[in-house]
Amino acid sequence: MAASLRRGSRLGKYRLDQQLGRGSFATVWKARDTVEQRPVALKVTHPAVVEEFGRGEVEYEARIASRLDHPNVLTVRNADWIGNYFVLATDLATKSLAQYAGARRSPAVALRVIRDVTCGLAYAHGHRLLHRDIKPENILLFADGRAAICDFGVSRFALDRTKSFTEAGTLGYMAPEQAYGRPKLTSDVFSLGLIAYELFTGTLLTWPFTWPPENYGRFVERVPEPVQPVLRRAATFDPARRYPDAATMHRELERALLRHKEAPARRRRRPTRKPAPSPLAVEAELFRRRHGARLGMRYACFRCSGPIGEAMQHCPWCGTSENSFRDLTRYPLVCPECERGVRPEWTACPWCYPGRFQGNGRAPRPDPKAERSCTRRGCSGQLQVFMRYCPVCKQKPKRAWSHPELSDRCTRCRWPVSRQFWRFCPWCGRREPRAGTFVSSNGR
Repeated sequence: MAASLRRGSRLGKYRLDQQLGRGSFATVWKARDTVEQRPVALKVTHPAVVEEFGRGEVEYEARIASRLDHPNVLTVRNADWIGNYFVLATDLATKSLAQYAGARRSPAVALRVIRDVTCGLAYAHGHRLLHRDIKPENILLFADGRAAICDFGVSRFALDRTKSFTEAGTLGYMAPEQAYGRPKLTSDVFSLGLIAYELFTGTLLTWPFTWPPENYGRFVERVPEPVQPVLRRAATFDPARRYPDAATMHRELERALLRHKEAPARRRRRPTRKPAPSPLAVEAELFRRRHGARLGMRYACFRCSGPIGEAMQHCPWCGTSENSFRDLTRYPLVCPECERGVRPEWTACPWCYPGRFQGNGRAPRPDPKAERSCTRRGCSGQLQVFMRYCPVCKQKPKRAWSHPELSDRCTRCRWPVSRQFWRFCPWCGRREPRAGTFVSSNGR
């Protein structure tokens, strides 16, 4: 009977628009509330699950989730039986943390997400509610930048000894004591500590481990100094040495963030001997001085510190595609997908295909930086150099861009590059072998 649900189907007042995910217990749909005329996320429990566990158990899980009312916990707007389906309606998020590369690109964004999750989890622990499956897929991001915890369906009241714990948890983020069947509030803290370390370093720790673990240098580099001991304690292997619950961790994190905000800028001691720069750094600095201003390469790559431009999809020095311009862009708005700057009158992001906006209803003003006009009939879009799509209709430029500062072209995408300096094509990410990945724009 579950197979009868498809796009366009109706469940009561909800119209199913798109399937977002399917698990062993339920399917999540993007739907529309046809009465209130707003989008919602609809979690539809499989009828087979209801037959196996019974209506009472399914409703019990919904009652647990509906007791929580906090900005950083996904709110249940409605729970109801519609035919043989049990339906939970919640606010519709933009994406999950597992899909959000911005938190890995920007330490400030990662810290904001961790702070939100700690706050929401502290609220749940204050109600003696143990989540037991904290993982990136269960952390949702909303358009306003807020993070919220979802899927308390595997939770149980921590002090309720009359009920047995269900099987739950995701192996990569599960605390050791939980794996042995003894979950505690501190188990959620451990899972959050692993997520934090993964966001800041790109490394998911596997236990048993000791501090300093793998990639610890990157952790020290990207995490504010007062916050480092808080996250280290959260991810301690021994549960007796961890924070007992998320409320305690949240208090310590807030204190650490306050110390970081109030700490005066420290004077850096001048080293007695300045280390010699790497050949890559020398070439990058030389290129920046010669061409950086005219190419708009006013930013530094978070990984290698080489100069990059906002329009570049990849760093031309190290090849990473994980740079964020959320806190750097000179545009008034930011695309939530690629975190590059956009103008209010644009209806589409010219840097990434998924970004689509409402716009302010006004026709785009003449853009003094525009190099081309959109070739689609009836479209008034104007394109700046290196734009990948029209900011009005999302049509791709029919001709590859060129630039007087760049005399070579990538053999894959045919966009302009610098064979003398760059290691990677910043537009498609192709790596440059030392012998002629890039060809001259005159074809030789």
